[in-house]
Amino acid sequence: MLRDERGRHTSVFTLQWHLTNACGSHCAHCYDRSARKVLPLEEARRVLADFTGFCWRQRVAGRISLTGGDPLLYPGFWELYESIAEAGVPVAILGNPIAADETTALLRIQRPVYYQISLEGRRAHNDGVRGSGHFDRALTFLDAAQRVGLPVHVMLTLTRANLGEVVPLAEELRNRAARLTFNRLAQVGAGASLAAPTAVEYAAFLDRYLLACLRNPLLGLKDNLINVRRAQHGARPFPGCTGHGCGAAFDFLALLPDGEVHACRKLPSLVGHLRDGSLDIVYHSAAAARYRRGSSACQACRLRPHCGGCMAVSFGRGRDPLVDRDPDCLYDGC
Repeated sequence: MLRDERGRHTSVFTLQWHLTNACGSHCAHCYDRSARKVLPLEEARRVLADFTGFCWRQRVAGRISLTGGDPLLYPGFWELYESIAEAGVPVAILGNPIAADETTALLRIQRPVYYQISLEGRRAHNDGVRGSGHFDRALTFLDAAQRVGLPVHVMLTLTRANLGEVVPLAEELRNRAARLTFNRLAQVGAGASLAAPTAVEYAAFLDRYLLACLRNPLLGLKDNLINVRRAQHGARPFPGCTGHGCGAAFDFLALLPDGEVHACRKLPSLVGHLRDGSLDIVYHSAAAARYRRGSSACQACRLRPHCGGCMAVSFGRGRDPLVDRDPDCLYDGC
């Protein structure tokens, strides 16, 4: 079991593995379009062996999230997916809508815990962000996945422009997906040109969202600051973004296509490189420990075990994620 400097402990560790930055979409909020080299298949298999060894030594259950870019565009995707299945590691896939034959191929090798796609709102708004025809392709995929029993999660990146899209989208997807959640926009990369809601606008949105959660079981809780609004309404906290508030460098790490390891993919947070050392070395590095501690501004907050804000949001708004408070936090109960 992993324990950190804050007294948290976890029995599950997730490697969010960005196999490639290649992607057929050109989303307006993409936070990294750099052309990174990818690990050759045999090196990727060594990473898998290193990961399973790390989990065994730390006595945690390992999970892998394959993502990108579009993970299926990684040249050795199918061979690596088979190796992950043979290692007995549960896997989720975070990618684009896929064709029926690719869905069948996935299920033949190993059923993913879930397959996650992204939608940014209803048809007009979504296609303005993700490209013409994307929404209809997503619905076709959702219907096909439902027929074969593949659970699909939908993720939305929350901007100022789509605050009014989330609840109506959830109604449209009510019988088509297993879960819909959102992340706030991290104004990094291409996302730096987009507008985020103000803290007051976000708090008002959360009131509408939490009310909609009572009516629509599709809606899930993910963003840490939901706990602020719940506390202000006298409700108990939920576990937070990764089950421990911000789990960056604690119960997950992000592995980039070339072997760089970051505390969180949505902001520059380099903690090591797997070509220079094992996952054990990276995880227990001083850089990783700094990100596990989170923002010093949250140290005295009673919600900290379930919150900690979002370091990527703070970074994108020009703040120091290890020092400053999340700019959307309106909590006065510290």
